[in-house]
Amino acid sequence: MNNLNAKYRKDHLSSGELLELREKVNATPDSEIEQQMYDSWINDDIDTAFVEDKRMNRIKKKIDLSTGKKRPVFPLIIRWGQIAAAVLLPVFILLTAYLYRENNTMISEEMIVSTEKGERAGITLPDGTVVYLNSNSRLGYTPKKYNKKERKINFGGEGFFQVYRNKEIPFLIDAKGLQVKVLGTTFNLSVRKRNNTAELTLEEGSVLLTSTKSNKNVTLRPDEKAILDQLTGEITVISESNIKNSSAWRRGDMTFRNTHLSDIINMIEENYNVSIEIQCKDLLNDGFTGTLPLSDLNEVLEVIEKSYHLKAEITGKKIVLKNN
Repeated sequence: MNNLNAKYRKDHLSSGELLELREKVNATPDSEIEQQMYDSWINDDIDTAFVEDKRMNRIKKKIDLSTGKKRPVFPLIIRWGQIAAAVLLPVFILLTAYLYRENNTMISEEMIVSTEKGERAGITLPDGTVVYLNSNSRLGYTPKKYNKKERKINFGGEGFFQVYRNKEIPFLIDAKGLQVKVLGTTFNLSVRKRNNTAELTLEEGSVLLTSTKSNKNVTLRPDEKAILDQLTGEITVISESNIKNSSAWRRGDMTFRNTHLSDIINMIEENYNVSIEIQCKDLLNDGFTGTLPLSDLNEVLEVIEKSYHLKAEITGKKIVLKNN
């Protein structure tokens, strides 16, 4: 940070270095910044050309008078610290003004939280809403507009939402082919680009789900699942006896009920960041009911092998499933 500060005072910072300095200043305690200012005063050469000769002579005279006398060094250090602060203060004022302007610019831009394949993350939004992101998912919102007239986010992938209740400011989700409107509720939403359907499973509260293709909408009650056909815009609502199976990924599991093997392979690829090739194409539409772990790929493959009488060959991150 000292090197960046020195370059800033000489106006030699690149835009990237200026951003780096901003981040370091925000993350550095005031006491540490104070120490850096003092060290800079003691060790750096300071241009005194702008100080009047009379004032410099008075300072020198005071120093000469104190030489050889047994006086506490602290008053002198404090005095020199005051002078150093007078020299460096304009620099930090300018820096603070710049950082303030940069922060205002940042809150006007979209903030994005995303996960890659095999990753999961949680985020708390400014209103207190908590969102857990499954692998290969993305959430974006604009801080300057969020929680004003509405709480609007853009979303893709799969997430578990615990929306903070606020009757005055609705929570809105824009995603592929749909919009969700809620006031305060708990639900799981899956909107994958590769899928022709989107699913919303409601645990608590109520939500209004609207198809942007057909403009049809449904209001869900707890223990209901809405399945949206992305091609037609049609929405089907079914009752779920095991409603929490949809968010089993939060507990480290993948739960399936009569799910096509092709869909299971897609989920394994996303959660384990691997590529799977199956040579027995006739098995892709076969159903599977059961639970697979999210933390043990070997166990997953063992279950698939036994269920479909296949053998898995692993080379790096590529897996080939063939007849046993």
